[in-house]
Amino acid sequence: MQSDPPIVGDLVLIGGGHAQVALLKSLAMKPVPGLRTTLICREIDTPYSGMLPGFVEGVWSAQDIHVDLSRLASMAGARLINAPVAAIHADDKRIEITGRPCLPYDVLTVNTGGEPNLAAIAGAASHCIPVKPIGLFLRKLAMLTEASFPKRLAIIGGGAAGCELALALSARWQRDAGRRPEIRVFGRAARLVPEHPQRAARLLHQAMTKAGCSIHCAADVTRVDDGRLFLENGDSYEFDACFLVNSVAPPSWLSSSGLTLDEAGFIAVTASLQSVSHPEVFAAGDVATITTDPRPKAGVYAVRAGPVLAQNIRRFIAGQRTRSWRPQTRALAILGTADGGAIAIRGSHASRSRLWWWLKKRIDRRWIAKYTELSMPPPTTANRLTGINGRTKPAELKDPAFEPMRCLGCGAKTGHETLVAAMREATAAAIALGANAALMPPDGLTEDSAVLATPQSGEMVQSIDVISELVSDPFILGRIAAVHAMSDIYAAGAVPVWAMASVTLAAARADLQQSQLTQLMTGGLMALSEAGARLIGGHTGESQALNIGYAVTGWREVPPELPNLQDDIRLILTKPLGSGVIMAAHMQLAARGEWVAGATRYMAEGNGRAAKIMAPYRPMMTDVTGFGLARHALNLAERCGAGGVEISMPAVPLMAGAQSCLQDGHRSSLHEMNQASVRMINEATSPTQAAILFDPQTSGGLLAALPAGVAEKVCAALADQGTPANIVGRLQPGQSGLTLLA
Repeated sequence: MQSDPPIVGDLVLIGGGHAQVALLKSLAMKPVPGLRTTLICREIDTPYSGMLPGFVEGVWSAQDIHVDLSRLASMAGARLINAPVAAIHADDKRIEITGRPCLPYDVLTVNTGGEPNLAAIAGAASHCIPVKPIGLFLRKLAMLTEASFPKRLAIIGGGAAGCELALALSARWQRDAGRRPEIRVFGRAARLVPEHPQRAARLLHQAMTKAGCSIHCAADVTRVDDGRLFLENGDSYEFDACFLVNSVAPPSWLSSSGLTLDEAGFIAVTASLQSVSHPEVFAAGDVATITTDPRPKAGVYAVRAGPVLAQNIRRFIAGQRTRSWRPQTRALAILGTADGGAIAIRGSHASRSRLWWWLKKRIDRRWIAKYTELSMPPPTTANRLTGINGRTKPAELKDPAFEPMRCLGCGAKTGHETLVAAMREATAAAIALGANAALMPPDGLTEDSAVLATPQSGEMVQSIDVISELVSDPFILGRIAAVHAMSDIYAAGAVPVWAMASVTLAAARADLQQSQLTQLMTGGLMALSEAGARLIGGHTGESQALNIGYAVTGWREVPPELPNLQDDIRLILTKPLGSGVIMAAHMQLAARGEWVAGATRYMAEGNGRAAKIMAPYRPMMTDVTGFGLARHALNLAERCGAGGVEISMPAVPLMAGAQSCLQDGHRSSLHEMNQASVRMINEATSPTQAAILFDPQTSGGLLAALPAGVAEKVCAALADQGTPANIVGRLQPGQSGLTLLA
């Protein structure tokens, strides 16, 4: 019998810096059997600092300069936790994550970069735009340019980064606003770029003066107020926007980590990039200092530390001796001058040429391509057993069993038509064998909830749902599973009261398995608690794949009311569509990380608030899950006594990226079967536009049937509570099938 090896080691990465992406690529290209990897990061997309001035100038787009950590982590088989770290407890080998339970580790690597040293200048935290972290800087810059192009800019920092930024901003203003800004650059040193030779300073001074920059050297900024900065010599200057490009500071949470730090508070590491006090902790980039051979806090060293970090992590895990790294002392630096040229610096040499700008762009493109143009071997297609299944072309086989990848989440369930046929056959066979016909499920079994009479007033509602590992973050997965399971209770007009969990875990070392279960159950308990439901038991087991589900019992005083079909009955949808196709594209490494993160947020959002607002109207409802909006809408119509549904395609809300994924040809493995189960009355839109209606959703929104006036009132109330909803269509009595409006 073949099986995957058990998980016996835990590697945790904090931060998605330049060295860390090299480690993730290494793990993607050559996995370590038995090693579980987890990436914790605040940003889904990590920018390459070497291309930042070019982006500011307008040479590069935002997509050009970012590495998608979601995609890279997926390729490496790593769990991705998109949350900030609050603390490291090195002696206990655990990490505090904001809003989560602690996460243990066997081996830890840190590559978060530094933070702006806001404390060095009074008022800087309130009145300056720091260049680091870069993600925050890019958002602030976008807000600045969208609002206006302010005339007076101040830049605190006369090093290479400050000079490049000044030149890039000047070019950007000239291009987009038709004028150059008044830029003042303030440097503490006696000349520009004191870290580089005198000739480099002269060349930069010439370029900046030509671009209209005023340069203030030996100018120590001591205070920044709103619109004015003050120097140590008493001079002051007004500005409309001030950028801070000074030295970096270590993350505040390092001070209590228990790790040995250098005098400035950065992690002290040996030449092998291991902590001098905790050898199982590695660090690279700005957050670390090699105590025997310190180097400037520059991106070039983080880039070159990447292969060393990857190699030493592998050697440490294998019980081998790690290798020392001696960073070169004369690294090539190329500084763009934002005029089609650049200054190249190596050792005492410095020269300016358009050739250097061409070379810098080539180097930068090659580096970013190593992490953005990766591809993995396509999944192995199952043997189609031609002798049994015939010679049908692969494109004509609609059965998900023939798909190279089965979709996870709710898309892992059986197709609608298959389910109806199988349940009819099973019911007939059971009755023939002597089963009580009164206890058999309703014909077709298209709904997931069961209503049970009770001795007292009211009714119990029960439902069960299980999902697979559609997201790698176990805390979020546990939350989504609970939210998804409770949706059927809300759709029946009830409130969840009790739940029992069912969890299947991969084989792992006992403590690692316990950690995984803790993360899963914490996420679930949070969701249940928010809904006022209590976990009263459950079951765990082991298998090759992770699965988690909940059996939920709810309670309602009165059942929903059938709508009066003489009224104009509208359909309200409380969540946008797209989780199925986005996650399907993600499995193919084709979805942007921001799309996956957005879909994940929607899936983790409960339906309790929307259900509570609609409860006084006692609407007939369903939740939109694995069968897609079209099939669920038709099921709802049948329950209401109407055979048809009209859907307005412009009114259907979509998750960011869903339409792009559909246009690129991505589909969930259940998509074709969902489409086959729906009778279309017209073809008012293109197949690509209509495709979203058959996309299976995990933890989708509620779909409620209400009279037009009430529907508008409910949508307004939902919007006021921060739960936007859309009227997407209406019931059509007397028809049978789906009508689309373009």
